[in-house]
Amino acid sequence: MAAGSRTSMLLAFTLLCLPQLQETGAFPTIPLSRLLDNAMLRAHRLHQLAFDTYQEFNIELLRISLLLIQSWFEPVQLLRSVFANSLLYGISDSDVYEYLKDLEEGIQTLMGRLEDGSPRTGEIFRQTYSKFDINSQNDDALLKNYGLLYCFRKDMDKVETFLRIVQCRSVEGSCGL
Repeated sequence: MAAGSRTSMLLAFTLLCLPQLQETGAFPTIPLSRLLDNAMLRAHRLHQLAFDTYQEFNIELLRISLLLIQSWFEPVQLLRSVFANSLLYGISDSDVYEYLKDLEEGIQTLMGRLEDGSPRTGEIFRQTYSKFDINSQNDDALLKNYGLLYCFRKDMDKVETFLRIVQCRSVEGSCGL
């Protein structure tokens, strides 16, 4: 007999015998309180699973932000002359590096609080920035430095966005994200 026909026979037998088993009390009646307790226990487990997954997502956003910040330590030091020549926002060349270090420390603190432990420190990206040109007197060098600054701006925008998401979800809790 094939496996499919065996399953069909078992199903048919069960369906035919079900009314008789119910009449004779072969299936014990489970109290409503026990059913509700089981349902609440399962709902609690699902809620805990969802909460843990939610927390892991926040930690992952912070970890990515931390790695982005750490990846810019070296290039920002190479860009010192560009920042020194710019009077935007009254920021000196050393301020940008210090802001990055402060932000790194703040994100590590946030990660520690969300993880209930010490923060994980990721590997710093060691990238070569061959496109950077310290001699910013010619047009080609200025264009290369502009490209690097553009990437820096985009990465810092990502970090800001990730931090807003984590804040919205962790502190305010009513963002609807």
